[in-house]
Amino acid sequence: MYTFSSPPESLSVFETADNHFGLCCLGSRVLAFPGRTPGQVQLVEIGRGNVSIIPAHSAALRALELSPDGEILATASETARHQKGTLIRIWSTANCSRIAELRRGVDPAAIFSLAISPSNTLLATTSDKSTLHIFDLPHPHHLSRPEATATKGQQIPAKNSPANGGGDESSNQKWGILGKIPLLPRVFSDVYSFASAHFEIGDEVPPSGQAGRATSLTGMGVLGTRPPKGIVGWLSDDTLLVIGAGRDGRWEKFMLIEGEDQRRIDVFNSQLILWVSAWIL
Repeated sequence: MYTFSSPPESLSVFETADNHFGLCCLGSRVLAFPGRTPGQVQLVEIGRGNVSIIPAHSAALRALELSPDGEILATASETARHQKGTLIRIWSTANCSRIAELRRGVDPAAIFSLAISPSNTLLATTSDKSTLHIFDLPHPHHLSRPEATATKGQQIPAKNSPANGGGDESSNQKWGILGKIPLLPRVFSDVYSFASAHFEIGDEVPPSGQAGRATSLTGMGVLGTRPPKGIVGWLSDDTLLVIGAGRDGRWEKFMLIEGEDQRRIDVFNSQLILWVSAWIL
């Protein structure tokens, strides 16, 4: 960690596990990066230099994201092919407690990018499945007991859920009533995205000459080896960009629009409207 000075001054040096994706998030108060053990996150208080360790995942980290206010950390890990879906975990940086666990889908996927909205209430993620998913986020300041949200099957209140003034209490649970039946696998009770849309990865030809999307499937890729794909960012609380570099570089713009009845309408399950427009660079 360096200061912006001339010349730059080294403040601290930290050891990490192999960090092939160059993961590091810098906020005004904290710095987050992989720990010495794969799957762990080191959280450093910039002012005091205190270091906390979050045992985020059992596999190596794939993506990290700090919220704009520095209160929330989102993490995702490498996913084995036999796993059912991809989990994204949400942590409070104040006490390193897990406040939510989100499931991207039922098939394993490589997370390309994570991004938290300017209001710290929404999480967007992209993956090698060419899908953009958007989740509601809880916030530590809005939770009376943050530790309770770490239990399996806990639902995160959406903006229009009963906890916030309206909507269906199961709006973020993909399997509806099945999520309330005891002893079923947790895949039925986990919290899923409230909206999703397709984005273009592109058809860049690998150096080996093999056709298709092979070079795109690593997303950010090992540093210096492949152009990044599916990098997502928020322009505002209702507008996102997804960017891909390379020979077929492009960017796509997504907008979230409320329905007339003030309920979110999804293009797939009547929860949120997503409009998409794309431009080729």
